Amino acid sequence: MTPIHLKTRMRINYRRPQHRDLPHVVKFSGGRSSAAAAIGLAEAGMLDPERGDVVLFANTSAEHPGTYDFAAAVSRHLETEHNLPVLWFEFCTVEDARRGEYRRIAAFRLVRRVPIEDDPGGYRWRGEVFEEMLSYQQMLPNPHQRSCTAKMKLHPSHQLLEEWFAGGAGPMHAGHYKPESYLTDKQAAKAYKANGGVCSADEYQAWVKFMLSQPSNRLSQHWVDFTSASIARSPQRVEGVGLWGRPPTQHITLLGLRADEPRRIDRVMTRTLFAEGAGSSKCRVKNQPPGEHPYFPLADSGMDKAAVNDYWLAHDSGLELDIPQGAGNCVFCFMKGTRELLAIGKREDRRKAAKTPSDFAWWADIERKYRREAPRRNGTGMTQFGFLGANGASYSELQKSAPPSPNISRYATGTPACDCTD
Repeated sequence: MTPIHLKTRMRINYRRPQHRDLPHVVKFSGGRSSAAAAIGLAEAGMLDPERGDVVLFANTSAEHPGTYDFAAAVSRHLETEHNLPVLWFEFCTVEDARRGEYRRIAAFRLVRRVPIEDDPGGYRWRGEVFEEMLSYQQMLPNPHQRSCTAKMKLHPSHQLLEEWFAGGAGPMHAGHYKPESYLTDKQAAKAYKANGGVCSADEYQAWVKFMLSQPSNRLSQHWVDFTSASIARSPQRVEGVGLWGRPPTQHITLLGLRADEPRRIDRVMTRTLFAEGAGSSKCRVKNQPPGEHPYFPLADSGMDKAAVNDYWLAHDSGLELDIPQGAGNCVFCFMKGTRELLAIGKREDRRKAAKTPSDFAWWADIERKYRREAPRRNGTGMTQFGFLGANGASYSELQKSAPPSPNISRYATGTPACDCTD
């Protein structure tokens, strides 16, 4: 096999000449395609730390154990070989006062590339981030409302980049400054009712219990504690006053979408058009900062899935993604479709960890815990809202490999999770 040399093949088809000089942000999903894009761009000299370039990995805590090993190896390679800062981060919530009342608000934290059991500053991998997101929004995501991507990847990355482009030493303190919590589940339920909540206090308290068990604040952090690369950026190269200010901070986002994924690329570009010029903090297009300009170097280079696979087959750097087929990007994500979920559940997985997202049982348990019920509109019976929508097949049924639900075919083939590359 003739090796694919990304150094000579990689392209970015800049839509405007001035985009070349903007800070470049590489969104690394932990998969082969985005890793090939990041390494290829680095080898081709198209990433510049002094320009403010950075690589981001959003940890959902629902990845396969092999994905974390691969992501850590790729991160080390980018830092040691190219001095590119790679930052891992997670969604979290903190407690703060708003309008005289304490409540939980969304935040993020930087994490090191070791499990949290080995380092208090390490990453969570047993579904804790995912469950905190569910506890925060009190509903399960589904194919029609994939809030998990927005909550755990997009919005935290925006918060991180606000701090990064500010040119400081690292993220500022988030939440109040007391170590203890001021918010109880009963107080949260009372506020929920006062704001028009229709569920019972007991049900609401059960939903928010996990979130309220998490730390009430996040201490200030320093970039240098979470990357081995030197922070060599020149803050004066960054223009703007924030991602959502006027004018917004202009930057390039590089995504690992390939030439054989035109629908996913079109969706991101459509999102960009809606966000263009929407610099107000009240903008409804929260998934796309108005100063963000997405690019797709693999697609610009004509690389499809086969080309990416050929690259890794010929790659002798020791970087290897050791996961079962189809297990990438949240192992049992509902967007993969019931047919693929059943197939993944049957495949041999020597690294599966019980009671974690690499185990089908974890997803079934979390769905039972956070699914919601509501009276049907026709007044007869109840509607259950799970990962696969209203009255769709449940993960408990899928776990048994013989789902009896008549709606099993509704999401049989799944839908590409367009934003998960972010």
